[in-house]
Amino acid sequence: MKRLLIVLAVCMLCLPLACTAEPAPAPETPAVTVPDALDLRLTLPLGTRDGVTKTIPAYTAGFSAGDEALTFTVASSDPTVAEGILRDDGTLYVIAHGTGETRLSVKAATASQKEGAATVSVKVTDARRMLALIVLGVLSVALLILFGKPAAKKPAETPEKPNDPVVIEEPGEPEETPEKN
Repeated sequence: MKRLLIVLAVCMLCLPLACTAEPAPAPETPAVTVPDALDLRLTLPLGTRDGVTKTIPAYTAGFSAGDEALTFTVASSDPTVAEGILRDDGTLYVIAHGTGETRLSVKAATASQKEGAATVSVKVTDARRMLALIVLGVLSVALLILFGKPAAKKPAETPEKPNDPVVIEEPGEPEETPEKN
């Protein structure tokens, strides 16, 4: 038993030496860091169709490449739905043109050809469609009210009472009443 405890103690002392490994290499930082993906929803109004713009101030402030200067470009996967314009102060303008979904890709590049890209997902809906759905819903409710047939109600059932016994008397002889003088 003593030998077993000694062997166990030696193994426990040697265990930390066996588990040492080389430190993992530090992960490389990307050349250009970019902001997280952004989701936008825009609704085209009933009147003018090309006047919906969403402003994202200082959007390019989320990009960084150490001390290097960055140049930016914006591209849309479907310019008929929405397009992006980037100002010198870093403001991104998203302009909706038609219904649908698109992705804007904002790319940043350094002079040493390091690049990074961020995406802005844009979903454009139409207010006319929403208005049509509301009108259709109101019309269907009105038709149900006008032409709907009320459900037939069952009459309330009364619980039956047991029949009371009927007493039948047989005609008998009339009783004599005393006469008074």
